Order: sequence, then structure tokens, then C-alpha cells
Amino acid sequence: MSPETTTTLIFASLIGLLVTGFPVGFALMAVSLFWLLFLHGPGILPIVPATVFDTATTEIFIAAPLFIFMAVGLERSGVGSLLYEAIHKWTSGISGGLAAGTMAAAALIAAMTGIGGTAVLVLGVLAIPEMVRRGYDVRLAIGGLPPGGSLGVLIPPTVVGVLLGGFASIPVGFLFFGAAVPGFLIAILFCAYILVRCALKPSLAPPVPKHLRPAWGERMRALVNVIFPVALIVLVLGSIWYGVATPSEAAGIGALGTLVIGAVRRQLSITALRQVLTASGQVSVMVLTLLAGGALFSKLLQLSGSAHLVSQLVVGIDAGVIGTLLIFMAIATVLGMFIDGAAIIFIVTPIMMPVVQALGINPVWFGVLLMVAIAAGYVTPPFGMNLFYLRGIVDQVKRAPGCEALQKVTIRDIWIACFPYVVVMYIGMALVMLFPALATWLPSQMR
Repeated sequence: MSPETTTTLIFASLIGLLVTGFPVGFALMAVSLFWLLFLHGPGILPIVPATVFDTATTEIFIAAPLFIFMAVGLERSGVGSLLYEAIHKWTSGISGGLAAGTMAAAALIAAMTGIGGTAVLVLGVLAIPEMVRRGYDVRLAIGGLPPGGSLGVLIPPTVVGVLLGGFASIPVGFLFFGAAVPGFLIAILFCAYILVRCALKPSLAPPVPKHLRPAWGERMRALVNVIFPVALIVLVLGSIWYGVATPSEAAGIGALGTLVIGAVRRQLSITALRQVLTASGQVSVMVLTLLAGGALFSKLLQLSGSAHLVSQLVVGIDAGVIGTLLIFMAIATVLGMFIDGAAIIFIVTPIMMPVVQALGINPVWFGVLLMVAIAAGYVTPPFGMNLFYLRGIVDQVKRAPGCEALQKVTIRDIWIACFPYVVVMYIGMALVMLFPALATWLPSQMR
């Protein structure tokens, strides 16, 4: 069988399984096992446990469950509510301030949790009713949360950065700080879009009346409440920046710090700790299943010659560096419409990384662009994960007093509300593509 036919059948079988709704991790394993046996016979089987074991025991992947524990622990300790309260108190006097403040809170929660959907779940029940009761346009009130939450893919510490760095052999610390500038840049563009739109049409988002705005004392007390979680993020990232700790060690610091914050806030009962361990364990098992499946799929593409074939085809197109990156981002965008970001990493990097190396593309630059595409996938129809998170939140709060306007919101309304932010995300991607230093300068300054 020719490499071209083999490659076509491998990807056709994988797509076939994914279309049926088969879990991505198990689909990758099933396709890999079948084609390894078909192409090489039973003698290839010893490579399967060896591949899984080598991948599972790679030190950098220890960071993923620890950052997941940190994310779940911070969420359960009520840090998201404290952040929203603080930003709400400081921005309520500006037209569109609640929406822009919610976006800022989403970016900060992203930095604390490293997971793409956490901010939607944490802030949805707090921010959306508050904005609707204040007379905000419904689409403006709901549109910012899904894209704001997706910034968890970019703003460090990010679980996706750990998986991409470990799987593609890109230094995770470089990816963390490489994605930080684009992540905050996109957050600033989101806020600018909201404020400019509200300045042009103030009726979309009236400011909170003066007599209802919090006093300066309340504002300062709200800031004090977020000192501990912000200090934890600074400690985690600072230890990586200065080379004091590896990303895995820094993740351990973050996990311990989460326990300390929970204890200080008296949120660390035995029941709460059990819930945190259960939730983080479930997410970690899902991620590690994807990791094992991705490792086997990568091995299959190497042994079948598919990775070499596709890389040669792409290099042969001679589209140049920018053209090649555009092709890769288009592929990642389409995949992001249907599957999770971690799965995208394990499917595309075995194909893309040889091309990146052959063309001399800076791997950090490529990795950051891929992370932006993955972040956009969280809010891209038809199956953007954060869109459905938001739909669930809207269904939950639409019967609350003063939120009657939410009762008519459909999934189509959510798509329309989020669309401008998706455009802004791709503007951010274009800026990173045109100005690589946005992704590469900060890592070059690391010690």
C-alpha cells in the first residue's frame, strides 16, 4: 500500500470515529492500534506500552494535573467572585464598564486557572444578571464571556501550553511567556471594542447611577480581597521566569498555594477538598487519556511515513513561511469548530512540527499562533465549548428577578453576540503573525 493511500485511510478512519461521537482519546488509540497492526503485524505491539509509558512519565506532563488542581481549587474557593466584585466596584461608573470589567475579570481568572471555560462558569451567574438588570443590551451582556473565558488557553499558566510544549518539544516556559503578550493584547482589544462601541451608542450600556456607585473605601477593601490569588500567580510565573523552578515544580507551588488560600478563606473543609480532588482527577484523567492516544497516533504517523509525506507535500507547495502558517491556522480553526483544543494538539503537531523545523520557523512563534487558533475554537460555531457553557448559564439565570430579557435568548443569539470578539481574536492572530516579536521577545528575556 502506498504512503498516500495509507495516509488517506488513516485520517478517514479517524474522522469517521470522531463523527460518530467516539471520545477523541479513545478514537486516537483505536485508529493507532488498528493501523499499527495492519501495517506491521503483531510484532509491533511491544511498542504500544513503551510509547504510552515514555509519554506518561515525561516530567513536564506532571505539571498538567497540578495546574488543573490549582484551577479547580481556586474556582471552589470563590476567587472568581472576589475578582468580579473588585473589578465591578472600580468600573461601574463607566458606560460599558461592567462589560469591560467582566472581560478584565475573565482574563485574570484565565491567568489563575489556565483552562478555557472556567471564567464562563464562574462569572456567568454573577455578571450576566447584573448587567441585564442595569439595562445593558442583552447581546452585549452575554457576548464577551465566552471569548474572555477562552483566554485561559493563552494567559499563563495554561494547561494547553503544558500539553503543547511537552508534546511538540517546545520549552513550556517559553510558551507561557510567549503567549502572555498576545493573550493580554487580545483582552485589551476586547475591552477597547466594548468601550468604543458603548461610547458611540451609550444606550447599549448605561453607567451605574452615581448614588449607587461604591465608595472609595469599598473599592479598596475589594482590592485587598484579591491580593492572595494574584500573589500566587506572580509567585508561580516568577519562579519560572527567574529559573528558580521548572514549570512542573512551579505547578506544585501553585497547587500548594491554592490549598493555603482555601484554608485562609475557610473554604477547605474535608468535603470541599474531596470535591476538588474528584473534579481535578476527572479532568486530569481525560487529559492524560488524550495524551496517551496522541502519543500512539504520533508514533503511527512516523512509522507509516504519513508525517514525512504530509510535511514534504506542504513544503513542496512553497507557500512561504506566512502562507504555510495560514494553512496551518486554517486547519486548526476548522478542527476547533468540532473538537477540544487538547485533541487538536495531539492530531496536528506530528504533522506540522516537521514542516516548522524544515522551514526554520521559530517554534515558539508557531506554538503561540496555534494556541490563539485553539482559543478561537472555544467560541467558534457549531460546537464551540464556551458557547454551550454560556447557554447553560443563561438557562440557569433567565428566571431570576430582572432577567426576563434573557428568556428569549437562543443559541443563535449567543453565536451572533460572540462573533465580533472572534473577529478581534483573528485580528490579534494577524498581529502576532505580522509581528513575531509579540510572541518571541518576552521569552528571549528569560533567565
